Amino acid sequence: MKKEKKRKELLKLISILSDNETIYLIDISDLNSNQISILRKNFNKFYIQMRVVKNTLLKKALEKIENKQLDSFLPILNGNTSILSSNLGGLPSKIIKNFHFKEKIEKPYLKAAYVEKSFYFGNKDLDILINIKSKNDLIIDILNMLQCPIKKILFSLKLGEYKIFKMIESLSSR
Repeated sequence: MKKEKKRKELLKLISILSDNETIYLIDISDLNSNQISILRKNFNKFYIQMRVVKNTLLKKALEKIENKQLDSFLPILNGNTSILSSNLGGLPSKIIKNFHFKEKIEKPYLKAAYVEKSFYFGNKDLDILINIKSKNDLIIDILNMLQCPIKKILFSLKLGEYKIFKMIESLSSR
């Protein structure tokens, strides 16, 4: 790779690592070109970027970014590495797990994932990642749980208001 091309690729990796809340590192070795194409299409449907990276460039990018937590990726940077980036938490793991089921293989292999400020390593963590909820999802769940009691309170207040109105109306007609 020429020096200018390496520099552009390095800047792109720095941007990916800095701008995305969800980073997956996967191994897609042993997949044929048709399987990789299917996988890419599945990721692209949900705006999940997939790119094959050189480990040395990824190491350099990790050294240059502000988020030093991502240094936890360094020990697993060997062999074939592809990076998935998105802001959709567990969705990439659902796509990977579905691919495993349809193709009846354990590839792509999850090397590591950084989701909701936590790390996950290996295919064993795919099920955890599938069920992980983002902060926004948790807020929505809490609001939905509070919605029913709040509606009851509002209904009670309206009912009380109606009763008071009827009592005042009956008193004023006398």
